[in-house]
Amino acid sequence: MALPAVFEPLAAAPRWQRALLGLLGLVVLTALAYFLVLSPLQLRVDALQARRLALETELIQARAAAADVARARREAADLEQQIAVLKERLPGEKDMPPLFRALTDAAFQSGLAVSLFQPREGRTHDYYVEYPIAMTAEGGYHQLGEFFERIAGLPRVVNVQELKATGLPRSKNSLRADLTLATYTYRPVGSPPAPKPGQPGAKGK
Repeated sequence: MALPAVFEPLAAAPRWQRALLGLLGLVVLTALAYFLVLSPLQLRVDALQARRLALETELIQARAAAADVARARREAADLEQQIAVLKERLPGEKDMPPLFRALTDAAFQSGLAVSLFQPREGRTHDYYVEYPIAMTAEGGYHQLGEFFERIAGLPRVVNVQELKATGLPRSKNSLRADLTLATYTYRPVGSPPAPKPGQPGAKGK
């Protein structure tokens, strides 16, 4: 089969020229294949890899967030248990008069002579109400120490906030103790402020 006239010079050219032209043609075809096919595919592959890395990062962050949520739930459960235990040791408003009697009984049983026992107005905090109690008693160091042991053994929380001891050289008692005790009641968030002891509206009176 005869070649078209346009290819006759090529057919008559030396072998090295035909080889060079063939090589150039191969380079051109390779370049066209790269720019028309391979390059768009490579861009798509790069985009997919970037998306995969982004998803892996999001997955790691999601796992970390899930771990934080689980840890927060465990901590919240532990805190609720601690609050439940503490609430059992905090007196309710109806428990205040019996607690006051228990404190005065503890003083008398320890051998102290109580001249003042005065519950004061409650101090409202975020989650609890603090009730200070002013108390003056006379006795010896041993009796005062026994009183502290007795209030530490009460089922309800009572703290000694202030203590001022004055020696009484001419009295049968060796010292006078001016104390500020404190007990607490649980206060849910949003509850009204605590009433003064003995005021209308103060429960358990």
